[in-house]
Amino acid sequence: MPGLDASVGAEQHFVLSNLAPGSTQKRIALAIVLGLLIALYLITGPFSGIQLAQLNAFVAIYATAMFVTDSITAILLYAQSSILRSRGVLVIASGYLFTALIVVLYLLTFPGVMAPNGIFGGVQTSAWLYVIWHNGFALFVIAYALTKDESPNRAGRGGASGNVLWAVIGTVLLAAAAGTVATSGTELLPKLMLNPVRFAPNWPYVVGTPIASLCIAAILILWIRRKTVLDLWLMVVMFLYLVEVPLSWYPSPTRFSTGWYAVRVVGFISSSLVLTVLLYEITKLYAKLLSAVLGQRPEREARLL
Repeated sequence: MPGLDASVGAEQHFVLSNLAPGSTQKRIALAIVLGLLIALYLITGPFSGIQLAQLNAFVAIYATAMFVTDSITAILLYAQSSILRSRGVLVIASGYLFTALIVVLYLLTFPGVMAPNGIFGGVQTSAWLYVIWHNGFALFVIAYALTKDESPNRAGRGGASGNVLWAVIGTVLLAAAAGTVATSGTELLPKLMLNPVRFAPNWPYVVGTPIASLCIAAILILWIRRKTVLDLWLMVVMFLYLVEVPLSWYPSPTRFSTGWYAVRVVGFISSSLVLTVLLYEITKLYAKLLSAVLGQRPEREARLL
């Protein structure tokens, strides 16, 4: 159906996953990166070792906000993937769904929030869920970057809704498997926590090095294959994930320090970026559509007369 292919190809230039970033978008992205770097390393950095009060309510609010933003982002990206039959958009939508599900498990297992030692799991569970969450999302971003340029035919035109359904089911099963490993397999995994508050000495090697390596790989692949607004903002998200790594450990390898709280704030900002841009682009496209419809009204009225 060549006519349909041409129509789909033309429509793809009006969605976030195919729009080329303008100079304004690039300046905003650069400003966000530089602003957060200045805030973190010039303001928060010297005080990141200060131990603050243990605010379990902050963890609950943070995790809930992360779940909401990641879930809405996943829904919007799944909708785009069903329209465009894009495997890359389907992959990154699953990445956001995966993080939303892992965040729920993270909240339930974090010591002191729902129960003194978490509802299930042990002292190591929430730390390993943090590792799975950040490494897993970076892998989804890499998979998106490698598949985003596939044509709609290769992504499958038979059943867009079926593809989304299977992607959701697969992501839920993957998150369940990750939660099982982090809950029941901690005895076989390296110890990341000395107690519910203090990190183990191997944290930079077991946690920091893999996360940093995958984030750098994701940024490089996105940079080489960058074309769209979505590519640009995913690079920013990966850069903010990378910024989290040193502040999670240095200079105070503990939870509830100034640096630890700062990392959570940066995490929420990075989680909200793609959602904010999606909502902005949807609103802008709706405004253009409404303007076009209103512009055609005088012509229709003239025909009627």
